[in-house]
Amino acid sequence: MQPGGIAKGLVKAVLPRSLRRKIQRALQPTVAEGWERYAKAFPRQSGRFLGDEWTEPAEMGVDAAPEEVVSYLDRRVFAPFLGTCEVLLEIGSGGGRFTEILLPKCERLIAAEAAPTMLKHLRERFADSPKLEYLVVEGSSLAPLADDSVDAVFSYGVFVHLHHWDIFNYLREVARVLKPGGPAIIEHANTLSELGWATFLQDVPRCAGHHKAAGAFTPMTPELMRGFCERAGLEVVDCLTDVVRRDAITLLRA
Repeated sequence: MQPGGIAKGLVKAVLPRSLRRKIQRALQPTVAEGWERYAKAFPRQSGRFLGDEWTEPAEMGVDAAPEEVVSYLDRRVFAPFLGTCEVLLEIGSGGGRFTEILLPKCERLIAAEAAPTMLKHLRERFADSPKLEYLVVEGSSLAPLADDSVDAVFSYGVFVHLHHWDIFNYLREVARVLKPGGPAIIEHANTLSELGWATFLQDVPRCAGHHKAAGAFTPMTPELMRGFCERAGLEVVDCLTDVVRRDAITLLRA
């Protein structure tokens, strides 16, 4: 037996299961901590922006070239549904992959992030933008944003990674801060789609028997997401599964 295996065996023999679980939870990073580590490790002088590495059409199931994915999604979904507004909230801006196409749609864009280093990348990319405001959020809260204070909400590449409880809490927060009738776009996993199932199977080895890995997709379906949204107080206008065939894009109104 290898030394590491001996050590694990001793831990199991000496420590009660309840204490072992507490230690495992303490050592396992939260989703936000996992993305904070990712942002810190991303090479700042790589010539690419953080997030560009996630735009792979074949993997996503998008009928566009890699450099056209964001603009394609904007033309097909984002621009027609969001229109223009005064205050737009982006939940999980990351390195600004979608921030760039959101800025022209509003007078004020609030970039909310749970990983502070992500906002550092964002500040560097949009250093000359007076429209952009930066907000570090904790848990699944959108504090200190006031009730009915934003005209529209957008989130892409975020809800695919959140735990179900965080998804529901964020949806309740969206319902709280969004003005009556305001639109929201939430992209999330569609686990039972062909590509979604392939992604699920890829995540099994690193998640089975462990807490969810930070970058793994949280199992979700359009039906379950609809139930979450409606119970959070949001109206589901549509759920698109043919634009990004791996995932789903749910269109909402407060």
